[in-house]
Amino acid sequence: MIQIYRAVFVLALFFISYGAFTPTESSQSILYLDKVVHFLAFLLLTFLLDISLRDPINVQKYAILFLIAYAGSIELIQYFLPYRSAEIFDFFSDLLGILVYLYFAPKIYIRLKR
Repeated sequence: MIQIYRAVFVLALFFISYGAFTPTESSQSILYLDKVVHFLAFLLLTFLLDISLRDPINVQKYAILFLIAYAGSIELIQYFLPYRSAEIFDFFSDLLGILVYLYFAPKIYIRLKR
């Protein structure tokens, strides 16, 4: 079952990368929608990575560092793309999604074990 979760995680990485590196129209009607999408994408990525690992993610520091490096690399690559822009607040939204999951996941695990 872990292999299926890993495959879903890798697919999510591809979809997020595709969305991050392709040209988009920047006609946002909802204020800060971009930041919410970043937050939710990395909340989901952290969840998918967590369920695809044998041990909980909060004890596997390399997994957390991978997600942080991935978030940073997206913004770095976008800096060099003429049709995209890198924003530090996008990176902070990514980090917030990771941190929120890491904060709440152990609490959820404890409740589910009761």
